Amino acid sequence: MNLPNIITILRLFLTPLIVWLVLTENYILGFIFFVFSGLSDALDGYLAKKFNQSSLLGSYLDPIADKVLIVSTILVLGYNGLVPIWLIIIIVSRDIAIFGAVLISFIIGSNLKIKPLTVSKINTFLQIFYIAIIFLMQFDILLPEESIRIFYLLVTYLIAISTIVSWLFYLQLWLINMKVINFYEE
Repeated sequence: MNLPNIITILRLFLTPLIVWLVLTENYILGFIFFVFSGLSDALDGYLAKKFNQSSLLGSYLDPIADKVLIVSTILVLGYNGLVPIWLIIIIVSRDIAIFGAVLISFIIGSNLKIKPLTVSKINTFLQIFYIAIIFLMQFDILLPEESIRIFYLLVTYLIAISTIVSWLFYLQLWLINMKVINFYEE
């Protein structure tokens, strides 16, 4: 087990703690552990590339850890009334659709390559940024309330758009892959 994979596993193990901290409305510690987990996503990828420690396990584990962290945190923040339900539906639906497409491809024996697209990496970063903003909004920061509200709304819609765009890119990739499969089966 290499260091990047250990960091990824740590991110998975920190997720239940973050969920519990949000449920108990301990947003300061939740923010600290969430930001640490978010930064660990960048760190494990950097270390894997820098020290040539990319692995098959890491290629599966890293996106799973990202989704577990983001979806769990978004759901619990939504439960606390801090994320609009329509955004939760978009984020969770995208992830379920991608998981379903990968599962179908695996079941039918496709050679679908599981590799994060650039648009998906940007989307993951934006989702982590969005969640960090939600945490920060729970603190008594001396900023004009109207400015915070407008910024929050802009970022909320940006996340919705980036999530949908990422979803569409994966759908396109999957459909192309399915055409190739059907072409060879004829």
